[in-house]
Amino acid sequence: MGKIHINPETLPPIDPEPNYVIKTRPPIPMEWSLNILRGKREEELSDEAFRLARRKCYKSVMRFIQCEKQKGMFWSVFDCQEEWDICSRCMDHEYDVEMDKMRRDMKRNSEWWWQVLYDENGEIGEQAKWDGEWWLFDRMKKMAGLKR
Repeated sequence: MGKIHINPETLPPIDPEPNYVIKTRPPIPMEWSLNILRGKREEELSDEAFRLARRKCYKSVMRFIQCEKQKGMFWSVFDCQEEWDICSRCMDHEYDVEMDKMRRDMKRNSEWWWQVLYDENGEIGEQAKWDGEWWLFDRMKKMAGLKR
């Protein structure tokens, strides 16, 4: 069985959403069984989000590829930094946008262990109160000798 090849130029275009406000983060760590369930769900959502982000950022990716073709692989590291930066920022943002939309889709995520963290408006419950793992970044900065 061979690979399925899809030409991205034939797919209907999806416009990027640069002004979209992201309201969710990855699930907080809890019990190991819930972590496994939520981690598996995040991976499923991530696969779809990357596909959509690639389609949304198609134009910026193609500009980077065109620059790389013109300059060559070696010189593109130096001469195509602006194109790469635009492409990278677009991919990062659009991936986060799609993950946010999918996390808040309650028709898709109907399980109780998901709905105690998110609803249609964003984070709820313990997820909304969670500060994140700020202490980890603090420790890494100290190890690297950086100031706050």
